[in-house]
Amino acid sequence: MTRRRPGTAALAALTGALLLLGAAACADPDEGGGDDALPIEVVSQPDHEGEPISLDLPVHSSGAFEFDQWPSACDLVDQETIQAVLPGATEVAQEAEPMELTLLGLGTGAQDTHTVPEARCSMSAGFDADGLRLEDGNVVMNVIVEVHQAGDAEFVERNHQQPGGEQVEIGDATCTPQDGMAYTCAMENISFSVMIDARPYAQYTGSDVSVYSVDGEEVDYSEDTEAFLTMSQEKILRPMVEIAVERLSA
Repeated sequence: MTRRRPGTAALAALTGALLLLGAAACADPDEGGGDDALPIEVVSQPDHEGEPISLDLPVHSSGAFEFDQWPSACDLVDQETIQAVLPGATEVAQEAEPMELTLLGLGTGAQDTHTVPEARCSMSAGFDADGLRLEDGNVVMNVIVEVHQAGDAEFVERNHQQPGGEQVEIGDATCTPQDGMAYTCAMENISFSVMIDARPYAQYTGSDVSVYSVDGEEVDYSEDTEAFLTMSQEKILRPMVEIAVERLSA
């Protein structure tokens, strides 16, 4: 089975392009929050579990779940999850997108194409500061979730392609971190990816600093983008993946 989904090159491009809700527009340096902008809060172990995501779904003859009843990618990482990890996010925009699956008949070469209505979900978090609100259109904290496969265990095992790299166990999932900005995870009945595109916010506010409160400790990432990206993977992205896996396992 083949499907149209981001490969390694597409994942790498996430760090260089706004993937959500239009093009980025930088704030005028003469406007915005200035040096007294409040830090963006990050809570890597939030007191949040979320509602279980049921995988007790009707199965198509192929072994996939019926295509119009796949779990929505927007359910895996929802508004509550984002605001648990980023408590200062005052608004979260979500946009579900369809994706096509092409099933290849074994031994026949026949193709059968199906549309999964909400296999992809794009999300942006907005904060209550000039340059950081959703209406400003800047790349501050964006998340993309894709459900690659969903169905009975045989279907998922046969069709899921785990990317190369060191694998880590997260709850009931086997996951591969990719380029420090994405996790691709496989479970018995589903495989999915969670990707993040985050930037230090000073470039959008006219502030001289990008200060974050990470688990209660204030850190200035103004001159250390690499440290910021590492924090984003470990303290923002991975907790969202952990919550999704727990909800899928419940």
